Amino acid sequence: MLSNNDLCLASLGILLRFAIAYIFPSLVANLSNRFEFVTAFDAFNHSKEFAHLFLGRSNEKAITSSSRVSPFVGLLFAPFYDSDNVLVSIVPCAIVDLMTAIVLSQLYERGVMIRNAKEDEEQQQKQQKTNTTTSIVGLYMLNPIIILACLSRTTKSVQFLLTSLVFHAALDVERNKRSPTMTGGALAMLSLVHLPSAVAIFPGLLVHFWSVHENEFGISGRKLTLHLLLQYMCALGTFVNVADIYVVPNDELKEWLRVSVFDRYAGKELQPNVGLHWYVYSLMWKRFLTWYCIAFQGCGIVCSLAIAVRFVRSQSPLFSACVGLLCSTALASHPTLGELVFTTILILTHGTSTRVLERSEAIAIVANGTMITLAILCLSFVTLRAWLETRTGNPNYFFAVTLMYAVGQVYVTHESLTFALSKKKKEKKVTTAKEE
Repeated sequence: MLSNNDLCLASLGILLRFAIAYIFPSLVANLSNRFEFVTAFDAFNHSKEFAHLFLGRSNEKAITSSSRVSPFVGLLFAPFYDSDNVLVSIVPCAIVDLMTAIVLSQLYERGVMIRNAKEDEEQQQKQQKTNTTTSIVGLYMLNPIIILACLSRTTKSVQFLLTSLVFHAALDVERNKRSPTMTGGALAMLSLVHLPSAVAIFPGLLVHFWSVHENEFGISGRKLTLHLLLQYMCALGTFVNVADIYVVPNDELKEWLRVSVFDRYAGKELQPNVGLHWYVYSLMWKRFLTWYCIAFQGCGIVCSLAIAVRFVRSQSPLFSACVGLLCSTALASHPTLGELVFTTILILTHGTSTRVLERSEAIAIVANGTMITLAILCLSFVTLRAWLETRTGNPNYFFAVTLMYAVGQVYVTHESLTFALSKKKKEKKVTTAKEE
């Protein structure tokens, strides 16, 4: 459970969110339209449209092009977003943020527990003398970008929660008999909420389950991997069926899935965002659009596969899924600043608990990710104003900022891989020296 320090930090984070929303309601309204925090698939206005459709207060008889919110996310946020009260609309985002922080904290504790079970007492004593604790709850709840993302009332917070649940369920595959079932269920829901994230972490999950020699119940890694795939397909079919019967209004399931799930790869929404995809897409000739989307989106998938293969014999193959998320965000069609910050915190949580990363290295990754996003936020405010309001600039001004954001993500990815692989080489040298 959470310590007293974590409870204080979590309470402070919740209080900050509601205090800012109460004192500066215009800031909340402004953030809800900022390209840096919301996209066409998770914007507050589109969630309100789902609320009207689901509650039967709209005359629409078919799914419109702006109804891009995932059905289950819309179901969760609809009762709160139907109100015009700013504080009420912040409630679901704050609750989901708190749940994400708790899951990340439990992920860290579970990783430490698994690591201690594999190490002898001498190694544990040495690490206890040198290590100092890091409050994962405080790091997440008090991060400025995460707070601003919550105030923007974006539904991205559900994506962060589901990603954390996938890692939490998959980590203890050797001792938890229900790990494949829980991982498959969380991954299936993540696929309906944010398909690119599910695709990015899928190779790392397969490598993680496959690399298990034999768990405590005598099940091999191949059987665990097959069990994961079966559970994933069963859960995905169940969720789609439930959405068709109980959630999606007007019997438009196929159209809703196309608009809210698969169009994330098509990139048909040309609203500017902090990614590279939208600008180049708007300049591409029509006959080359399909090949462009395949090449651009496929690049992130190939990178995730390559990283997963590189970590096959690593101390923690699941770490490759964290880095795969960074690659998918850098090349995604609708990224946000919150995604980069969340992924760096996930890397810190998993990397330090399994000792893939040192604490100082992981903190450097989170600090660099946060500073990059804050710099991009300030620069994008200036360039967007020059382009759209004062008309003293052109789209190239803002595109330069998105290019800087992509370069920053590549730097954080390179930093994560360098730290993890350098420690892997050191461990190999130590083991070979002991054998000699």
